[in-house]
Amino acid sequence: MEILDVYNAFGTVHDFQMFKESMVGILPAEILAMLDSGYQGVNGYLPNALIPYKETKKNPLTPEQKAYNAMLATLRIPIEHINREIKIFRICKEVYRNKGRRGLLRVKLVASFFNHRLGL
Repeated sequence: MEILDVYNAFGTVHDFQMFKESMVGILPAEILAMLDSGYQGVNGYLPNALIPYKETKKNPLTPEQKAYNAMLATLRIPIEHINREIKIFRICKEVYRNKGRRGLLRVKLVASFFNHRLGL
């Protein structure tokens, strides 16, 4: 796994909104995107995206859907570990209080450091 790009938004912005602004049309068709349930509706932008099913009161999940969600969660474990390791660098999880132009550059530096550490 490799961090392809880092996107920054000012203020409070939902992950899916940032995705629509940054990655639409950039990812090649052969890349499989494993996303969490916050990205409902992403299949209109990425046909090869894997997102879990959501359960509602009126529509409980079938056993097949529960098995799919469990399989997807198992596949996403390494991604969540990468997120955890990136957040060890406090610049990536807290409010950046220095000059705004350099914040994204520093986060990209952390991402490239992580990719280099993995040998990519």
